[in-house]
Amino acid sequence: MQRIRPRIRPSMLLAGLLPAFVLTGSASAAVALLPAGSAAGSSTRAQPAAAIASGVRILASRHYGAPGNASGFSVVVAAGRGTTWALGGTNPGGLSSPVAARWNGRRLIQARLPAGLSGFLSDASAPAPDDIWAASRYGGYVLHWDGTSWSLSRRWAAGEITGLAAISATDVWVFGTTVNGSTGTGTWHFNGRSWSQDAAGVSPDLYRASAISRRDIWAIATSGGGDFIARYDGRAWRRVNTGSILAGVQLSDILAISGHDVWAVGNSETRQGTIRLVLARYNGTRWARVPTRLQAWAGRLAPGPRGRVLLTATPAHADAGGLILEASAAGWRPAVLVKSDLGCGVSDATLVRGTRAVLASGGILTRVGGNAIVWVQPAARTRHRADGDA
Repeated sequence: MQRIRPRIRPSMLLAGLLPAFVLTGSASAAVALLPAGSAAGSSTRAQPAAAIASGVRILASRHYGAPGNASGFSVVVAAGRGTTWALGGTNPGGLSSPVAARWNGRRLIQARLPAGLSGFLSDASAPAPDDIWAASRYGGYVLHWDGTSWSLSRRWAAGEITGLAAISATDVWVFGTTVNGSTGTGTWHFNGRSWSQDAAGVSPDLYRASAISRRDIWAIATSGGGDFIARYDGRAWRRVNTGSILAGVQLSDILAISGHDVWAVGNSETRQGTIRLVLARYNGTRWARVPTRLQAWAGRLAPGPRGRVLLTATPAHADAGGLILEASAAGWRPAVLVKSDLGCGVSDATLVRGTRAVLASGGILTRVGGNAIVWVQPAARTRHRADGDA
């Protein structure tokens, strides 16, 4: 079978929105979502199939630069109680400059970034409110926030930065490999004083990572032989045996919450060419899939409320919008489908510290260009239902 197309597809670059975006129509709302082949009114614990009553609404909207720019936030990260950062660019998909804004619980405050930077911020990691790291995939640089200002930590001359994992101000990892496994920026580590490259073993193949501690980091990797999971034990990166669970899956993201709670998401392709979402979990003993027949392109993972995980995705159908999903080992919670009148995309999501509210980043098209958006899905006030209940 032909391997799935690269993680960044041409349709995702439409109208200059972020690589995680696909554009759609209709008003912003939470709606019922039935996977392909499901009958209306049917119920199954394995599928995200019902509307979320609380819905989503726009929390903040920003436009950067010229009127024709399609501005967007590509990543949102909770840095502490009452502090969340949204990062992106003035015109992702075209000539762009990076942007960063801090939500303090009341308003979005624009931050000043170092001068002379191009591209957009595509990834971020926040060990503490005064220790935040951000990377530009195509700009090839890493920035650091020390609680007062943003500074340039390092700029690479060539290659892409596909992942960033910061454990502390003296323990930061950067990853850069292409989706077909060819040589890219590579894997680099910062010890608080200098950056050094790790080219041993599977290190050059690492794509994205998630850290539990400085001696326990999980990553997804890509090579000519297919994607795989790797784990760092404080000394070296080693390939993880996942059996057949992830065979043929193109991995998009990984989330390590503990040694017995690790998640990986990606896509598989049927013989008919249909794209399927794949979500798998490691419970400390074995890997298992969370069943779904949802046809959607996988996005980013994040810790969710009540021990669940959040997942952004883009439905494979051209007339759909950005998805915010929740899952646990028991199954799926109801899905949120985000739309806008002229088109939108959802890139990332995060749980607001100390609450069960979810913030999501992305962008919407306007009649002239596009605006960077932060959505909020408030914590549901309805009685909690068991995972998988419709």
